[in-house]
Amino acid sequence: MNQPDNDEEFEPGAHNPYRYEPKMKPSNFGRFSKFLLILGSILVAIGVVGGFGAMFLMKDGSHSIFLDLLMLAPAGFLMAFTGITGWVISGGK
Repeated sequence: MNQPDNDEEFEPGAHNPYRYEPKMKPSNFGRFSKFLLILGSILVAIGVVGGFGAMFLMKDGSHSIFLDLLMLAPAGFLMAFTGITGWVISGGK
């Protein structure tokens, strides 16, 4: 029996320099997913820095509007996770 090359088993012709791969236009779903990833990361950064900053700087224990920034972190994390999942599903282009 002839054993196939391990590299050829998963992607035939991967080492062929003349292999044709058509140019693919990035999908709109991929662009939207990148946008969600970037927006989610920004929201997480704003929520963590603004929320924890307000929490540590306020000594009297009163409620501040800036403490509400802390709630942006979980929403931003969900957005970023959705964005990275969609980006991977769309082919990562």
